Amino acid sequence: MKSMVVPGGLVLAVTTGLAMAPALDAQTLKGTVLDAVTGEPVMLAQVSLLEEGRREVAADLASLGGVFELEAPSGGVYFLFVRRDGYQTLLDGLFELGSDGVVEVRVGLTPEPIELDPVEVAAARNMTPLERSGFYDRVLTAPGVFLSREDIQRSGSSKVADIFQMVPRVEVDATRPLTGPDVMQNPSIFMRTGAEPCFPTLYIDRHIVANGVTAPVRPDDWVNAVEIEAIEIYARASQVPPEFDSVGGCGVVLIWTRAR
Repeated sequence: MKSMVVPGGLVLAVTTGLAMAPALDAQTLKGTVLDAVTGEPVMLAQVSLLEEGRREVAADLASLGGVFELEAPSGGVYFLFVRRDGYQTLLDGLFELGSDGVVEVRVGLTPEPIELDPVEVAAARNMTPLERSGFYDRVLTAPGVFLSREDIQRSGSSKVADIFQMVPRVEVDATRPLTGPDVMQNPSIFMRTGAEPCFPTLYIDRHIVANGVTAPVRPDDWVNAVEIEAIEIYARASQVPPEFDSVGGCGVVLIWTRAR
């Protein structure tokens, strides 16, 4: 039994000795493939014995414990080739192998970082109700009048109908009977198509609450001023965005609330 050092740096140790069995016709190369960093076995590595012309003459697949065995067809000079995904490929030698013997080796493979395709992570931002409703998109593109919560607060109005006093082409009717069941009725809002007054379709949070056809539209019947986040007013049916309907052909008022 004798020991020897093999050039290349990745073959960790080599020992040679005669086989204890009867004489063989060829040289046998046994070994273990190890991770050069951790020292753990590298399983399922492809191990080959190559002649000087780099022709493969023997091959094996390392076991789960990293063990392999190669048998050279004859004595001579050979290269050892070891390949495994995730490691740098090893081509080491020259080994001079005689006949009728066994060589045992330990092979260290250097880990190689696996380059992965870039991964893009999009973090979803919580949208506000007004963003989900498309309000800000329509502010940029639609020909309506838009009131924010700040506009409503600046108006100082406690009644929703009073907010519309500041809106062109929208009028407020605060008249009420002196007696009878309607003496406490809320003011109505109306628009004009030519000289004739008409009542707009009133939406609250995408739901039609007053169609403007069957009765006057009184916003205070449906919502309190402190609940309102924004208002959109489209005084002509031709201005109304396609996702909303002007039921009576007059116009549309959209009220977006904070709490609903």
